[in-house]
Amino acid sequence: MDNGRFEDREPQGLLGALLSPLRAPARVFTDIETIAGALLSLQSDARDRLRAIEEHAAELVERVGALVEPVQRLDRNVEGMTSLERTITERMEALQAPLDRLDERVTELQRLEQVITERMGTVDEHLIERMLAVESEVHAMRAPIDQMSRDVAHVVKLLPEPGDGPFARLKDTFTASG
Repeated sequence: MDNGRFEDREPQGLLGALLSPLRAPARVFTDIETIAGALLSLQSDARDRLRAIEEHAAELVERVGALVEPVQRLDRNVEGMTSLERTITERMEALQAPLDRLDERVTELQRLEQVITERMGTVDEHLIERMLAVESEVHAMRAPIDQMSRDVAHVVKLLPEPGDGPFARLKDTFTASG
């Protein structure tokens, strides 16, 4: 294939070996052109990427700029909260002593409640015992009282008819009708 260029033809043998050093600068020049082309392409890619990064950075700077005012407001709010926190802390410290006294009183009331509960348990037991004893006494007295009631009713029947005198007054006293 002969396209008219000397470099494209490779002489054979000794002549080719002798001409080889003369062709080296042409090859170096071709390699430099290839490298330069690659560098230009790389430079173009780098420029495009840097432009994209620059646009993205500009967008980020714009977004950060938009955040400056809200961050400053938050900073002022935080300063206000710090002041509020100090105020709350001071008030809590002022309340600590009354709370401690209140806690002591609550503890004392709980202790008293426990003592009262124990005593009420004892009183309840004693009261139940006493009520059972009274119930048995009332039950034991019921028969004699019923008998007395029957006896009084019988005595009232035996009294003479109402009139003046001691028997009438006695009947009124026993019958409670007067």
